[in-house]
Amino acid sequence: MEPPTARTRLVVAETNLRGFRGLTLDAYGSLLRGGPAYVPTSLRSLVEGRGGQAKSRSLDTLWRTSFRKHIRAEPFLSFREVHRLSFQEIFKELGLANGADALTDAVFDEYRHAKAYPEVASVLRELERKVPLAVVSNMDTRVLLEALHRNNLAFVFVITSDEEQRYKPDPSLFRRAVRYLGLPPEHILHVGDSYAEDVVGASLLGMPSVLIERPGALGDQPKGEAKAKVRNLAEVREMVRASWQQS
Repeated sequence: MEPPTARTRLVVAETNLRGFRGLTLDAYGSLLRGGPAYVPTSLRSLVEGRGGQAKSRSLDTLWRTSFRKHIRAEPFLSFREVHRLSFQEIFKELGLANGADALTDAVFDEYRHAKAYPEVASVLRELERKVPLAVVSNMDTRVLLEALHRNNLAFVFVITSDEEQRYKPDPSLFRRAVRYLGLPPEHILHVGDSYAEDVVGASLLGMPSVLIERPGALGDQPKGEAKAKVRNLAEVREMVRASWQQS
């Protein structure tokens, strides 16, 4: 039996719920190309232009290490400040002149113009007729809203790290999503491309999760707690449909 359409907002007793009745989604790397899981194009071009391939070859490790350090810092740093400090650290490590502010502007412009993966728009249109959706993202709020708008993707609920003043996997972002969707966490499926941020964060609230593996990401992450591994959003749609048939 398929659930009622999300637009009706029909209240169903928890004991009668079956399968995934809500969906939360990471943004970059899941719905949109790019994001901080990849070395920003502007950073790679700048390093290659100033330091050549020898310096560029170490860039993946430098970016990942520096970004993760600053995003985990206490007290909370805004997404923009995380980038600025990461770029400063990378420039110092590579012996390059500091241009962190200008590079941060350029990288945020990349994020604003990120393209959705090919199947995303059509699959979301199908899903939103059946289940409520929310985006949960470690991202600057304004940048994310602009990127979604440029791709004609509209969500009633968008939860960001800058808004919550916490980064995934902190459960507060997922807790807000559960509250917005008005469903028990075990009936909300979370989809994301990061084990550390998405799978771990969702599991802290008892939400099942799916790890989406897009090509080219800097991922060498464990996958044990994820309910499944998928390649695209169409596979998630089939998982959601199949869950409605399970007893």
